[in-house]
Amino acid sequence: MKNDNVLVSFINDNVLLTEEELAFVINLFEYISYQKGQQIKGIDEVCAYTYLLLDGVVRQFQIFNNKEVSQQFFFPIDFFSEYQSFTKQTTSTKILEAKTDVKLYQISYANLQLIYDRIPRFQNLTIKMLEENLNFIMELNSMIVNDSPVERYLKLKEIRPEVIQEIPQYMIATFLGMTAEALSRLKGRLARARFEQDPKKDPKKLPN
Repeated sequence: MKNDNVLVSFINDNVLLTEEELAFVINLFEYISYQKGQQIKGIDEVCAYTYLLLDGVVRQFQIFNNKEVSQQFFFPIDFFSEYQSFTKQTTSTKILEAKTDVKLYQISYANLQLIYDRIPRFQNLTIKMLEENLNFIMELNSMIVNDSPVERYLKLKEIRPEVIQEIPQYMIATFLGMTAEALSRLKGRLARARFEQDPKKDPKKLPN
């Protein structure tokens, strides 16, 4: 079900618009839903839209040597896209997939340009979202290069606990640059360490 209230709240939280401007912007967003497993943007396609996720989880990944490597996960209320493809309107090897059934708003590149032409300060919202996305990517890359596997896992658990809670372990493993087996062993060591600190707890029932 379409929910303009979420879209209005998101916009109002990030940029100040008049009622007329807000109505103009909202009219250019489209509501759409995808079923679990559907591709939102496929391989070697231009990312024609940027999205506001209302419900569900979206995964961004690439395929290297016939293996899927997870790169980003998006949750409500994330404003997301495959930004390099979207901003340059070029094809991309990255895939956006509905990890669960999802509901979202989308706005096309052409319509976003219409908003920029009429309301130049709306670009501040897009710039803010781009900066947040870039900062997270840089932090993730730094984690993979500089941190130990344990440090990577614990840092992800701190900054994006929803990933740990809602994403399958094998996807988290590729996201952190390790195998699923290595991540399983790492979690086992952490569980045992926590049990040794508090022997009253059953390590099998400790949280991830």
